[in-house]
Formats: sequence, structure tokens, C-alpha cells
Amino acid sequence: MRPYTSSVSNERSTDSSPVAATPVDPETGLGSDDVNRIQRHSLGVLFVSSILGRAAMSVSFVVSALIMQEILGSATWAGASTAALTVGTALSASALASYMSRRGRRPGLVLGYVAAAVGGAVALWGAHRLAVVPFLIGLVLIGVGQGGTNLARYAAADLAKPSKRSKAISYVVFASTVGAVTGPALAGVAGDVGQRVGFDELVGPFGFAVVFFAVGGLVVWLGLRPDPLVVAGGLRERNDESPVDRPGQRNELVAGIRVALSVPAARLAVAGLMVSQAVMVMVMAMTPLHMEEHGHGVGAVGWILSTHTAGMYAFAPIAGWVSDRYGRVPAIVVGAGLLIVATVLTALAGEAPALLMFPGLYLLGLGWSFGMVASSALLTESVPADKQVSAQGAADLLSSFASGAGALGSGLVFTMAGFHILSSVGIVASGMLLAAAFVRNRTPPVVVAPT
Repeated sequence: MRPYTSSVSNERSTDSSPVAATPVDPETGLGSDDVNRIQRHSLGVLFVSSILGRAAMSVSFVVSALIMQEILGSATWAGASTAALTVGTALSASALASYMSRRGRRPGLVLGYVAAAVGGAVALWGAHRLAVVPFLIGLVLIGVGQGGTNLARYAAADLAKPSKRSKAISYVVFASTVGAVTGPALAGVAGDVGQRVGFDELVGPFGFAVVFFAVGGLVVWLGLRPDPLVVAGGLRERNDESPVDRPGQRNELVAGIRVALSVPAARLAVAGLMVSQAVMVMVMAMTPLHMEEHGHGVGAVGWILSTHTAGMYAFAPIAGWVSDRYGRVPAIVVGAGLLIVATVLTALAGEAPALLMFPGLYLLGLGWSFGMVASSALLTESVPADKQVSAQGAADLLSSFASGAGALGSGLVFTMAGFHILSSVGIVASGMLLAAAFVRNRTPPVVVAPT
């Protein structure tokens, strides 16, 4: 690693004035004031871009399953739309993490936004033509963008102090609140705009998504300077690698998975990411179909999903505070408990009554928030510093695969057994995570030696 250096800090170190010099961080070569300033600036840029990226994802997600059902004429494989998104996320997670480890967070995030904007355009064309292949290809590309934007939470932690790591991660997660809540609410407006220009009501939201993704990428490209990973000295130098370490992304992926699964605390973090994401996605993916089946319109579906996404993002700072104050593992316990309560409520919502669907989907999002924030922080601090980026990419890859499997299977379970059985699967998975976190919480922690 090569730490970022600043002429500002160098000038301070040689200043002979009586004013006390700002303490210099030995890892970054910067004064603490400089690091704090860069961190605040980075969080601001990530905040704005996350709003735009999440709005794009949310407005397109509301109609994706409905479009699949219209194209195929059945709800059996409607979950394939969510599966396509998660497959794209899975395929890109490790690749973008590897790219970031060499080039920085900024180029990797911008690449994800560009892929998502292109994917939105392709999905729009496929939905308009009722062509399943281009529609799914477009969703996969949007998923690639999601894989990049998901890594933004780790960018928030690059320069964060250990005692504030969860808070920094939760800040970026919280930033998605505005986009995640307004995205589904904009589905109706986007549909009207789409109809005015000659598209179907369900196609319009993808036009909005393309614009949001493009602007989000522009914000990162222009604003994320200097790059937080570069400042932290987190770039891997090719000249420092041995020939054995150079073959490429595949070896880095294997190494990332190995290091993420070799430390007990990191294993729990990976499990927390996988279960939180899979349970949330599989229940949420079938919610529009479940509600439509019982007579609810697109507007009602949009508001239910807005409530759900509010639970996912609006209270992320609370999840971060709990994780920093009481520990990462206890926060995972809370998240698993919330997921259990949520899936119990949705299992009881046989005819999709608002009295159960609103709190059920809200708590589903809140449980995901606790699990995602605490697990991300636990993973980051449980592995050696020089392996963090590859471990983060590998963990997101595994959680995306789990999410994709849950999304793809959710349509089958929903069609053959019903929404209550689908929710019961979530109860079991969340219960297993709760048990694992509870046992881990009673086990003495293993401290990773610094590298």
C-alpha cells in the first residue's frame, strides 16, 4: 500500500511557528484535520449519489415483477426479474472491488453507474417490446450498477475512526432514504409521463431510472476527489505483488472468500449479510404480486414498498449507533429478531390487509438495516487491513448469490404454496442467524493482528 500524502501536512511538519501542528496520522501521512475534512466531503458526495442511485433502483423495482408477469403471462417466474438484478450484483461485486483496490473507489463507483444507466435503457426497450431476453439483460446491467453502489458503504468507512465506523456506514445507508421512499412513489408519475410519449404505464419508470443513474455517476465523477481509498493508502501496487498474486480477479476472489470465511467473526458477518439480504428480497419481491392478487392497485403497492424502504434506510443511523455503542454482534441479534417478527406478520397476511402488510414490510426493512450496517462493520474490522477490499467484494458476492437464489425461488414458492409459506422460509432463515449471533455474542472475540 502507498499512503496518500499532502503538501498541506508537509508544510505543517516543517513550520517553525509557535502554533501547535496538527497531529499526523502515520497511516495516511495527513493531519487529523485534513483527514476529517476529506471524510466529511466524501460522505457528502456519497450521500447525494446514494439518493439518486437508490431512487433509480426503487422506481424500476416496483414494476419489474409486473412486467415479467405481463411478458410471460404467469407469476411463476416473475421472481426472475429480481433474480436478474441480484445476478448482476453478484457478478460485479468482486470484480468492482478488485478494480477499486487498484484504481480507487471513484472509478469503480462511476463504472457501476454507467453500467446501470445503460442497463436501464436496455430494460426500457425490452419492456416496451415485451421481449424477455433484452429486459433481463437490462436488469442484469442495472444489477451491476447496484453492485458498485453497494460498495459505497465501505467507501464511507475507509477514513472513519473505528469507534465511528458503523455510524459512517449507516450515514450512506440513510442517504438512500430519500431515493428509496420517493422512487416507488414516483412510479405513478413516471408511468403517466411514459404514456404521454408512447410507452406503456409500466415502462415509464425505467426512463426515470436512466436519468437518475446518469446524474448519480456524474456526481461521483466530479465530486469524489480526493478518493477516500487512495487517501487511506488502500490501493494495491502491482509492483509490490509477487507473480503468484498477479493472475487476476479469480485468484483475488478466491482469496477474498478464503479470508472472509477463515475468521469466526467475519463468517458471522458474511452470514448476516447473506440472510438479511435474502430474506428481505424474497419477501419484498413477491409483495407486489401478492397485493395485486388481492385487488390492490399499483399506487397501494408503491406506498407499501415506500414504507418498507423507509424501514431499510431512514433509521440506519440508529442501527449504526447501536452497533457502535453496544457492539456489532448484538446489533446483528436485533436485526435477526426484527426479521423474524416481520416475516411472522407477513405470513399471517393471507389477504394482504394493510394492517399487517404495512408493519410487516416496515420491520422487514428495519431488520435488514440492522443486519447490513452491523455486518458490514464487523466484516471490515475482522480481517487484515490489506485484505479488506477483496473480503468486502467476496462477501457482497456471496450475499448477492443468496439473494438471487431467494428471489428466483420466491416465485416458485409463491405460486405453488403461497405467500405465507414464503414468509415461513424467512422465519426459519432469520431464526438460524439469530441463534448463530447469540452463540457468537457469548464467545470471546478473536483479535486480528495488524498487518
